[in-house]
Amino acid sequence: MLSEAVVSTVLQASITGAGLVLAIYALVTPLSHRIFTERAKILDSKIEEFEKQRCELTLDSSEKEIKQLQKLSKEREQMKIFPRYLGAGIAVTFALYMCSVVFSSFWLLYTDFRTLNTEIDIILTFWPANTLFMVVGVLVTFEVFQSMKKEFEEIKEKQKRVKSDK
Repeated sequence: MLSEAVVSTVLQASITGAGLVLAIYALVTPLSHRIFTERAKILDSKIEEFEKQRCELTLDSSEKEIKQLQKLSKEREQMKIFPRYLGAGIAVTFALYMCSVVFSSFWLLYTDFRTLNTEIDIILTFWPANTLFMVVGVLVTFEVFQSMKKEFEEIKEKQKRVKSDK
């Protein structure tokens, strides 16, 4: 049996987690134009590379070259779709945290819900929510980092051009 303190802590952590999921979404929204512009540039380069390798492909091409082409094709397709972690990843994480909030609240408020099944529901929503939150957080951090890094490199290039023009 879970104690009242544990369930209360899970409730607080779930509410905080749900809020942080919304905060991540709020953070990414203003940066989305930059992120998607960068993804479009990467897609363009993948398409170019794919077309170049496809044109070089012959009947005598090795299996390694064909696998490389298939890999490029998959990468190209991945860049065409909306990032899953920003759609389903955020939605599922938020939903799991909210289910955890509901189960924890019912467990705390109604003695009829202080059953093993409810406790299992609390655990089976809280831990996956934390795991998904970690995955989404890492992926969002990586995406934002890549976008900021590219923008920084562009600024450095502009500074070099300005210095060379003087």
